[in-house]
Amino acid sequence: MKPAFSFARAERVVFYLLLALNLAPLWAFHYFLTCDGPCHLYNSKILLDFWKGGDAKAVYEPWLYLNARFEPNWFGHAFMMLLQGLQVPGYLAEKFLQTLYVLGFGLGLRYLIRQINPDNLFLSSLGLFFTHHHVFQMGFYNYSCSLAALFWVVGYWLNIRGTFTPGRLLVLAIGFIILYFCHPIGLLFSFLLIGSLLVADFWLDLKNRGENASFVWKKFGQNVASVALAALPVIVLFAEYLFFKGFEIIPYGESKSALFHMLRENKALLIMDVSERWWAVSVAVVFGLLTIFAGYKKLKSKDFRWTDVLFIVFVFTVWLYFNQPRAFAGGGVTPLRLVLLPYLILLLWFASVDFSKQIKTAVLAFAVVVAAVLFGIRFPHYKMANEAALEYASCAAAIPDKATVLPISFNHHGQIASGRYVSEKIWLFVHAGDYVSEGKSLVLLGNYEAHTRNFPLIWKEGRNPFGLLQKDGAMFENQPPNADILGFPAKTGGDAIDYVVTWCKDQNFYDHPFGQDIGRQLDEGYELVFTSKNGLAKVFKRKGL
Repeated sequence: MKPAFSFARAERVVFYLLLALNLAPLWAFHYFLTCDGPCHLYNSKILLDFWKGGDAKAVYEPWLYLNARFEPNWFGHAFMMLLQGLQVPGYLAEKFLQTLYVLGFGLGLRYLIRQINPDNLFLSSLGLFFTHHHVFQMGFYNYSCSLAALFWVVGYWLNIRGTFTPGRLLVLAIGFIILYFCHPIGLLFSFLLIGSLLVADFWLDLKNRGENASFVWKKFGQNVASVALAALPVIVLFAEYLFFKGFEIIPYGESKSALFHMLRENKALLIMDVSERWWAVSVAVVFGLLTIFAGYKKLKSKDFRWTDVLFIVFVFTVWLYFNQPRAFAGGGVTPLRLVLLPYLILLLWFASVDFSKQIKTAVLAFAVVVAAVLFGIRFPHYKMANEAALEYASCAAAIPDKATVLPISFNHHGQIASGRYVSEKIWLFVHAGDYVSEGKSLVLLGNYEAHTRNFPLIWKEGRNPFGLLQKDGAMFENQPPNADILGFPAKTGGDAIDYVVTWCKDQNFYDHPFGQDIGRQLDEGYELVFTSKNGLAKVFKRKGL
């Protein structure tokens, strides 16, 4: 007779409680603010207006055009566009995407671990630390979703390997395509993991079969052919992407010691406050201890399995992290994208190790304590971010539909009425002003996506504000910001900026030459028409409009 509350049941309860804890900040407030999230939401609304056509599309046609390339950055935009097309409010569409990611990451990791070793599901609770990582808080939704999709695709392949049918290959092919339209890193790591596991399974099978080597080779060939067939559509897509983007590699200038510091300190978990540091380090220490234990146990018992190839993948991932380029094929890599991958791959290797019940219990207890502490540290910041974002978004009341708007932030960290900064680690408010566009068709000149040419929309020739608004070598996204507001019409053939929305203009850089120059331009060409309740956000309307 099973005990009333077995370890397996306790582990399951802990996992789902921690998963709920990761979801709580998303739904506790009106906004769960990320750095780039508001801009992604805004562009998904533009895509919907392009789809509708007519007057809605006409607002943007002088400024933007649709990127005809199959950019691997469509998933989040298409998801939020679809929801808004179903009359879901924009802020909820963003929440549903964030929720899809968190659930997909947590449940996907658990699913993949189950395929490797169902006795080690406790590791999924440890992996939940990486759900709220630095890059997700930066608003890199597509990259984050690619990690979640990676777990599901590799887990699905493990589940069906050796028993391929046309229907299963179709599902795998769809998984690869979803990965591509999330982010190439997730796709490439799915190939790396599946390829490594395929070869390891073949090698072990060949070693054990002896005289039946021909059968093993035939089976291996069939498995490789099946995966290649499922991956063929996405290989064509990726080849098209590389053909048009080119193979230029821009070397990374950061020193190896700086990269090691980021990895050792587990900087992926530093997202809001400096007090997170030692808790992030404690997670790195636990990973280190588990690595030492697992390595010792493997060497002592010589119980090597085909899934131990995941340790080799981990070593390669660490090498890749230290030798990463700054950019490849037109896309930025950045250490913060890759710094969490060695931890995630190592976690998958841990799943191939037999752990005692005592170690499992200790890891679960550690996960609960640290998750609770990190939640306690971050939650007040999430609350402040929502409070400040709501104040910023309140400017929408003073801006009519179909206007051209320039949001300018004088404090990317964000602050509340008391003067306290919202985030010490991330510039959360770079694009928070984009929330003023919810429910309207506005041309926001801070649309960085259209400037990069890596997203669904691109600024038309001679219309890119990131070049037209530069002044004295600075841009409106710099700190302190600067912008040639009054000179803009002469550069666009007469199209002026209808409204300027400022954030913390009177609180930061007001005595800096750039701040004074922006103030002078606003006094000369604009009139103040709205001030938010705490005076942090203001709307200036062009005179004569």
